[in-house]
Amino acid sequence: MKKISLFLFVLFSVLISLPANAQKRHHLGVFGGANLANLSSDDLEEIGFDFSYRTAFGFGGVLDLGLSQNVALRFEPMYLQKGSKFPDIEEPDVQLKFKSAYVELPLFIKYAFGNQPTRPYLVVGPSIGFLLSADLVIEGEEDEDIKDDFKDIDFSLGFGGGVSFPFGNNSFFVEGRYFLGLANINDMEGEGADADIKNRGIQFMAGMTFPLGGNN
Repeated sequence: MKKISLFLFVLFSVLISLPANAQKRHHLGVFGGANLANLSSDDLEEIGFDFSYRTAFGFGGVLDLGLSQNVALRFEPMYLQKGSKFPDIEEPDVQLKFKSAYVELPLFIKYAFGNQPTRPYLVVGPSIGFLLSADLVIEGEEDEDIKDDFKDIDFSLGFGGGVSFPFGNNSFFVEGRYFLGLANINDMEGEGADADIKNRGIQFMAGMTFPLGGNN
């Protein structure tokens, strides 16, 4: 929680330090959508684990801090499910899933093209995630809590793009992005302790933003 508080304090400091004309381009909103989550591990794949995408979801808020007509800082605190599917090596007919959930704090640089009401844009930036839960799901059995086998913090890089559309005085947007895990999330002991495991995710999100302080 201390790390989250520090992050929010830095973000608030950036907000109040922006010039008044930039503040007119701030937007606040909400969003949600699907996360095609997966894991990546060369070490585990070498011994037969076949990872595949798990359809999960995420939702949260969005804050666009306008720096210029085309550039903004986009902050998207959210609840995000991650994980993966993989077949059991011993019993191929049994479906195994790994489910995890995070509080995710991405901070993007957003670049919008043109000056028309409908505007395509690109986003890129880092994200820090704080683990809430991690479970191994075996078909027909009770979920097993394995949170202690994974690190509390995840780091990733996100990049993608979207399009925003006018909706009265507000804006509606659709966005797709790919998150590449940068940190090894494995914290297991004993067998598997040396395996390097990273999160991956392809996200499709939609949301709406509302202007703060008017628009230029």
